[in-house]
Amino acid sequence: MTFTQLRILLAVARTGNMTRAAEELNTTQSAVSHALRGLESELGLSLLVRGSHGVSLTSAGRAVHRRATLILTQLEALEQEVAAARGADTGSLRVGVIPSANARLLPRILRLYGESHPRVRLTVIEGSDGEVLDWLRTGAADVGTLTAGAVPADVAGLVTRPLATDRMLAVLPSGHALAEHASVPVAELARHPFIMSTGGCEPLITALARAAGASLRCHYRVRDTGSILAMVAEGLGVTVVPELSLPAHHPGVHAVPLEPASERTILLALPADPLPAATAFAELAGLLGTS
Repeated sequence: MTFTQLRILLAVARTGNMTRAAEELNTTQSAVSHALRGLESELGLSLLVRGSHGVSLTSAGRAVHRRATLILTQLEALEQEVAAARGADTGSLRVGVIPSANARLLPRILRLYGESHPRVRLTVIEGSDGEVLDWLRTGAADVGTLTAGAVPADVAGLVTRPLATDRMLAVLPSGHALAEHASVPVAELARHPFIMSTGGCEPLITALARAAGASLRCHYRVRDTGSILAMVAEGLGVTVVPELSLPAHHPGVHAVPLEPASERTILLALPADPLPAATAFAELAGLLGTS
């Protein structure tokens, strides 16, 4: 059993696909398949279920995955601490991000971190709040961003701190009657076809509607913000999105504050015993985070 085999197992479990895992690890699909067959043969267990729609872990595979995550996390911590003792700055850092934070908040942080830690290999994994939380729990991510309220109160082994606050905005077609208003009540949005974001903000949007005593008419459910904005521009509906998820230029749509005003808080989350590289990232992010 080798560390390489364990890294390959984790990459395949995370991506659910041999080809994507090979691309992520900068190797070939045949090398990935060979390493996993060797690991299964050595353990005498089937770790993966290979199907037409991807690859998933067996129950034995999930147990091995948990142990492999712990082993590789401790190995990375050891390597980074030894490097720090030598005065070096090397290793890897996996950052799990929610899409809206990745769009406008994280790029500057990532650039400056890369410039100040050029020998640390950065990997960014984008996913919903639930996915990022799971990656942090399992060690697939070393540091991550989450929406406040998405972290259960009973989560153990996770430390969070506020990174930024973000206004929630109504987004309407440019020619819409509500687009000229200074603010828009959520109840007014409920009178129109609604395009619901499934990329992570759905619980917050649903809570806003519930507080307003409104029931949103969800005609579409879409994950990608760019697709949502394109649909709004075509007049297919209205939506609510975080301000940070809006691109600098979004022709065909108009963003208006909600009434009453609504904000969300983006958290930076780390394991209780973070890697040195994750601690450095968190310190830099805390200096650059906006509110």
